[in-house]
Amino acid sequence: MSSTKKGWNRSLMASLFLKEATYDAGVTMSSANACSLSNFELDTTWDDMVVNDKGEVTGKEHGYDQELIGQGVKFTYKEPKVKPNSLAGFGALALGAITSTKDGAYSAWKHKITPVAVGTALPSIQLEELFGGLQYAYKGVKCNTLKISGEEGGLLQMEAGLIGSGTRATSATAMAAAITESWIKLHACKVWLESGANISITATLVQDAEDISSATPDNLYPRLKNFEWTWDNALEGQPGFGGAGVFQDADYGRRKCDLKFTLRFLNGTELAYYTSQAACAIEFDLKGAIVVASSAMYFGMQLIVPRFKLKPTPLPKGGPNDTLTQDFDCEVFDDGTNAASIIEVYNGQAAYLA
Repeated sequence: MSSTKKGWNRSLMASLFLKEATYDAGVTMSSANACSLSNFELDTTWDDMVVNDKGEVTGKEHGYDQELIGQGVKFTYKEPKVKPNSLAGFGALALGAITSTKDGAYSAWKHKITPVAVGTALPSIQLEELFGGLQYAYKGVKCNTLKISGEEGGLLQMEAGLIGSGTRATSATAMAAAITESWIKLHACKVWLESGANISITATLVQDAEDISSATPDNLYPRLKNFEWTWDNALEGQPGFGGAGVFQDADYGRRKCDLKFTLRFLNGTELAYYTSQAACAIEFDLKGAIVVASSAMYFGMQLIVPRFKLKPTPLPKGGPNDTLTQDFDCEVFDDGTNAASIIEVYNGQAAYLA
């Protein structure tokens, strides 16, 4: 008997550096266009449509036949220890628009990621997975949902819900090289909150500096226990007619952004933001090690939500031996000028989804 397959022996690569020229066209999977991913958790589901004849009269008690009439695939990709490369790649795949800027002569870049304008299609990529000795190439992969979260004292986490066209084929393509980067640590994260007329979003973000206020914003980072930001594209696959059993595209619906966070309770400042229904903005700014010597850029991320209001907010909670905490759930809005959310990632990669 040959050796059984092991769950740790799994590989995944994504064409994060090159999007499909047209939906479901695929990408040449090379190290120039794709990279392998590491430290991930992945759930891959073949979301196929199979029909049988048990609902019709066949003269047979248990029916007679079944056919596969449509192929589909869904992925839930998680990184419990996020790296800038995957955050930039999947962030751009989820929101859709990315602008990359080099730090002069140094091989360091910042990647500003925002939602595509209404009517502009989201990009799609190709994924290849090797698991249990089986390697499949999946085309027409778009990002439906993205979650960025973290707990104090830990590491930034990410979860992406991906939907493919259903096009799949066995493959023997060699896995592209992985990108070597450190995990993004939350002990290097600063958090600011601003409200009302003092909200002012800087056009060109500055790493390790607040970019949301014309005055002095609230400093939240000593009190922040956790946060969770999510983006939902409400993607709907479009089989149409004549699609050979796979989606001919996947289009977003009414997009949605959510934000939640928990603070150690200090006073009634945040509760007053709820009772007055003040408009608020928040910024998370993570700065790690320098990307390349003498550069002004450091591995990290900025996440800005320019406008939200607090939903009905519970009072502080905690027992007699606890430090009191307060949970906040936010309703995110457009502010008429800025994107509903802005992500900026700093690392040594020149471009994503080119």
